[in-house]
Amino acid sequence: MILQVIKAEGYKLKKICWWLPLIQGCVLTGMTAVEWYLYFRQGPGGVYAGFAVMFMFISFVMLLGCTLLASIMAGTEHDTQTWKQLMAMPVPRSYIYVSKIVWIVILQLGTALITIAGMSLIWVLYTNEPIPWRVMLLQPINASLATLPVLAIQLWLSTLFTNQAFPLAFGIFGSIASLFLARTSILWIKLLPWSYPALSSPLIKEYVMWVVIALCAGIIFTGLGTLQFTKHEFK
Repeated sequence: MILQVIKAEGYKLKKICWWLPLIQGCVLTGMTAVEWYLYFRQGPGGVYAGFAVMFMFISFVMLLGCTLLASIMAGTEHDTQTWKQLMAMPVPRSYIYVSKIVWIVILQLGTALITIAGMSLIWVLYTNEPIPWRVMLLQPINASLATLPVLAIQLWLSTLFTNQAFPLAFGIFGSIASLFLARTSILWIKLLPWSYPALSSPLIKEYVMWVVIALCAGIIFTGLGTLQFTKHEFK
């Protein structure tokens, strides 16, 4: 039954939800290429410095994407006042909530794949150096998976508030803060969910640990959000 609910959720997605991964991937690839070309191509890292440049922007782009997707998907239900109808369906409430999480994860992975394709194309056109596939694949994919805790928080806020102004403002602030959080040496700041996408980069020594932490935190937050959603009374 859960697969049918996920499939039904896919039919309800607005066109912007399908376009957003493409926009995110193109923006991230473009920002990385331009920044590298203007400021890093003459440096000692050469073409490989592009991954360090991507590291600077990837958390912001990924977190902003999940913020927008969560707000759009929950906001659609608020605007059309269909929450009550959904709650009356003969399916567990938890399936409705989880289906939205699943689609946001799928779309975020789409962003990662588009970024990989864009970066690979630029690499082939610009240099004859072999593509470092490990970093090329892991950096975007890990970052998309590491957004799960923030995704869960954002979807919870977006379902809780009818007016999406606060969830959007909160998510945008967190996305901007992510540009700096992962660079600190203070452990408790690194443990904040907004740090995980950057810390999941294979350029970081302990990146596997941070991916695992992010996934575990994401599962916990998703569980808590689902529990609250099943008990919430929609007007």
